[in-house]
Amino acid sequence: MIRSIVLAASAIALAIAAPASAAEMRVKVAGKSAAEVRAEIVKAASTVCWQDIRGEALAGYMYPACIRASVNEAVAKINNPALSAYNASNPASTVSR
Repeated sequence: MIRSIVLAASAIALAIAAPASAAEMRVKVAGKSAAEVRAEIVKAASTVCWQDIRGEALAGYMYPACIRASVNEAVAKINNPALSAYNASNPASTVSR
């Protein structure tokens, strides 16, 4: 478990917003490992991005980029070295819908 994530996030939740979108989701990070936090962020980003672009003609191309940008932004906001390192070594990939 990442102690600094637990301390920093025990009282707050993370808001993930897809680029250029008003949609957002909250991800609880308290008490979770870097892998668990990142998995939750990817899941939330997948949902938000799909809601944001599902009607677009090029949604299939936009979706992976939206997920990557959203995950990277959320990880940066948390500002935890262990989570940042885990994210860098496990780039967000396409999540099938």
